[in-house]
Amino acid sequence: MSGFEDLPLMDGLKQAEEASLSFDSPGGRIIEAYAQSDRIERGQIMNFYDKTLPQLGWTRLNKKTKTSSFSYAREGEELTISVDDGTPATVRFELMTREKE
Repeated sequence: MSGFEDLPLMDGLKQAEEASLSFDSPGGRIIEAYAQSDRIERGQIMNFYDKTLPQLGWTRLNKKTKTSSFSYAREGEELTISVDDGTPATVRFELMTREKE
């Protein structure tokens, strides 16, 4: 996916290039991207990323619930994926540097 190293775009999702945002600073970075699909539902999208991201080293931060947003952490960064289950379904990907605890 454009702007994200090794983050796959699920088959059937199309990235909205014009809605992407990337910001780098000495304190970290923020990347935001959107994708849409007319034929994939929220549950399918969430299941895809729940299966795929751990294989890429991401650890889920929040419990599996029926909410439309879920987060993962890896190497000092946090990835949040939010899914709006409309027509088309819209997926928001946000990657941020995590604050050190």
